[in-house]
Amino acid sequence: MLLQDNKFWWVLENSNLRPHPYQVCLVCLRVRSVKFYIKRTSIIEIILIKIYGNILSMGINQGFQVERNIVSNLNNKKFFNLETIYQELVCKMFKKIKNENSSILCFKNEGTGLEKKNDLTITFEDQIINISVKSGSANSIHQEKIQTFINFLESKKPMNDYKKKLIYEFHWCDGTYDNTGDIKDRMKKTDYKKNNKVKYLQYMGILREYKKEIFYRIFMGTKNKPDFTVYFSKNQFFVIDFEDLFCKHMEFDESDSNIGILTIQNWNACLKGQDLNGKKHRNDVQFKCKDFRRYLVE
Repeated sequence: MLLQDNKFWWVLENSNLRPHPYQVCLVCLRVRSVKFYIKRTSIIEIILIKIYGNILSMGINQGFQVERNIVSNLNNKKFFNLETIYQELVCKMFKKIKNENSSILCFKNEGTGLEKKNDLTITFEDQIINISVKSGSANSIHQEKIQTFINFLESKKPMNDYKKKLIYEFHWCDGTYDNTGDIKDRMKKTDYKKNNKVKYLQYMGILREYKKEIFYRIFMGTKNKPDFTVYFSKNQFFVIDFEDLFCKHMEFDESDSNIGILTIQNWNACLKGQDLNGKKHRNDVQFKCKDFRRYLVE
């Protein structure tokens, strides 16, 4: 497809935006605008998005891009041919290099659903290592239905009705245990906490009783567990052993709003009733991790 315009255009076909399989995406970039031409069967949607700053970052998930870079730079490569930054990454994970002529295999190897903890698997000199790749700050690392989460907690240690209701209450933040409050009663968690300070302290105390169990559920899962978190920042890789991460989690100085290195929230609180049309819901609990750069990378 040829675009006629008096401006200079870059035309990217099948870009890193990774459209839906039933979509064909043609991305046309110019200095201050991006036009997405999306064709889906007989429907054509044209969305004009004004952007400022680095246009190349539009629509690209940084974490996925880091994963792709690791795979492309490691897979089927010999150690001595790697760029210095990737040689250092391999050394941090595998410790001792026996033969610099050894080849490396690296591929995407994540689970599904709640077991989606591992990102990449790397094979080198008869060793196999799983890694979870992170970048940026305040990483969202886990999401599941609130009911499933409470069932998990109860499977680890019995929980009475009062404790379960308290967890539900601070999930919905509408004054109920079952999401039946009026839309006008829905509040941001920070505001609901201020109005219910004593209950909030009890709520956080309950969650901290499961601090260890929550860590392993959030970070490790039960299948294909990652050995390391590889955190990428400012063109540098930091390799964090999960045992070290667990120690930091257990020893972390806790404010009134965190469980070790984790925070918990309703993934989509729908404060204005956006869930009433059935297209959205507020059933999921979401965990985020503290900023790796500030708290976890030494």
